[in-house]
Parts: sequence; C-alpha cells; structure tokens
Amino acid sequence: MVFFDSVLAWLVSVVGVATGVAYIPQALRIWKRRSSDDVSILTYLLFLGGQLVYFVYGIRIHQWPLIVGMAANLVGSIAVIASALRFRK
Repeated sequence: MVFFDSVLAWLVSVVGVATGVAYIPQALRIWKRRSSDDVSILTYLLFLGGQLVYFVYGIRIHQWPLIVGMAANLVGSIAVIASALRFRK
C-alpha cells in the first residue's frame, strides 16, 4: 500500500502541473490575437476560486502533491485572467 500511495502522490503532482500547463495555449492565443473578447473571465475566476480552495486545503493537510498541482493551476488561471483583462476591449 505504501508503494501505491507513493505512485499516487507522484501522479497527483504530475497531473496537477500538466493541467496548469494546459492554460498556456489560451493565454498565448489571447496575446497573439490581442483580444480576449471570446474568453469568459468569469469562468476562469470560478476556476481560480476552486483552485485556491484546494491549494489552501493542501497546505492545511501538508500534502505536497496537492500543493504543487494547485500552485501550477493557480499560475495558469492567473495568466489567462491577466491576459484577458489586458486585452479586453
């Protein structure tokens, strides 16, 4: 069971970082087009709120895989929100 927990912890970190990286194409598209008219800032703010809750929870229970994954997601969400606000008409 210890091996399974170790693999699961590693997987949570990897998946968390991968989902954080998944925000980059959206942020880059906004910068490339210099427009965020078709991006819902509210949706990304809701994602950010949920990610913040999980991040704080990870800190509270001292779970590094959750902290790492949610930190990557927070950075991704903030990048999209900042980009969208920068180019909102």
